[in-house]
Amino acid sequence: MSIQRDDLIALALGTLSPQEQARVQAALDADPELQAEYRSDMAALHALPEQLPSAQVPEGAADRLMARLRAEREAAPVFPPLTPAQAPETPPAAPSGRRGWSLGLGVLGLAAALALFFALRPPSDPLTRYAGMPGAVSQPLTGADREEIGQVVRLRDGTAFLYLSAAPPENRVYQLWKIQDGAPVSLGVIDGQGTLVQDAPDGLTLAVSVEPPGGSAQPTTTPILVQQL
Repeated sequence: MSIQRDDLIALALGTLSPQEQARVQAALDADPELQAEYRSDMAALHALPEQLPSAQVPEGAADRLMARLRAEREAAPVFPPLTPAQAPETPPAAPSGRRGWSLGLGVLGLAAALALFFALRPPSDPLTRYAGMPGAVSQPLTGADREEIGQVVRLRDGTAFLYLSAAPPENRVYQLWKIQDGAPVSLGVIDGQGTLVQDAPDGLTLAVSVEPPGGSAQPTTTPILVQQL
């Protein structure tokens, strides 16, 4: 199944038709190497807004950007197919490796994705930003008393953003764990109230405990959250 780089970018941006989305997703599911590259690209895109300074988006910036991209695409030259007499006897060898995917529209698609991240400044609130991504699904986080204490946003690339509504107690930090074979495995200390979980498949059970600065090898307090995604 032939997948080009602009297919992956369109999947990330949520611009594929349902049929094309199913085709590209099937190719990802069947190719671990392709899936790893897609996740790496998505992680880079997710990290971009954190590096951008706050700025006011000019009114109409999105419409002007998309109009420019459409104009450039329509102005791209279209070459007629070669006749048998013009065709070379031996086709040129295709570039090796996944980095040899066709450029052209793929580069234009990547430029569009990056332009959207840089020109259309995302909301400074990370929870709102992740919840607004194409294909994102939000799920409430509930504590032991069944009260809602935060949100987790599942993203289409298999990652998830976990956010706790309240800051940790003074001189304490939140630490994230996954429950594996009935035992907690540390996923690291949460910087503030939110963190991106890189591998969050269906059925994963996450837990959050309150720990001393720097975290602990094992939970030292009763978790404030234990929840299956």
